[in-house]
Amino acid sequence: MTSTPRAAPVILVFALGLAGCVSIPDTYAPPMERRPVTGYASDSFGGVVSMSDPSAAAHIVKDISPTLESGAWRWTLQRPELRFAVSSAKGVKLVMDFAVAKSTFDSTGPVTISFYVNDKLLDKVRYDEPGNKHYEKPVPPDWLTTNGMNTMAAEIDKLYVSPKDGMKLGFILSRAGFTE
Repeated sequence: MTSTPRAAPVILVFALGLAGCVSIPDTYAPPMERRPVTGYASDSFGGVVSMSDPSAAAHIVKDISPTLESGAWRWTLQRPELRFAVSSAKGVKLVMDFAVAKSTFDSTGPVTISFYVNDKLLDKVRYDEPGNKHYEKPVPPDWLTTNGMNTMAAEIDKLYVSPKDGMKLGFILSRAGFTE
């Protein structure tokens, strides 16, 4: 089978003719507007953070283990501290879900936890038995700032000290922050 040299120009003209039939719009929609990635936005520090949240590490200031246990909680040391931004100072409550572990309680006995907001003592609570605990208390509005970070801390009066390796443990933290 032989092709004729005249068929190539005809096919080329035909292909170019078909390409000219495509309609291209005269205008295009602008690209979707996106905020540049420059770190954490202040709203990423608001609310309540669970220790299993991907952003939990950004909230931690000190005395909280970097290791997530059972996919839900972290051990604390003497005075765990976290930071948060709030959009309003009125009607805000400090909330915390935690547990006093039976294994540490058997050694320490009853413990007292002092709750702080921006280094001001909000409350002291004595826990006479181990188990899951929920703490919630209104924060005086003049203790909070809406144009910066606020800290909350919970200081336990007695740490468990492991007789085997000297490791120190406070309590089990699941969730903490400020809520309205």
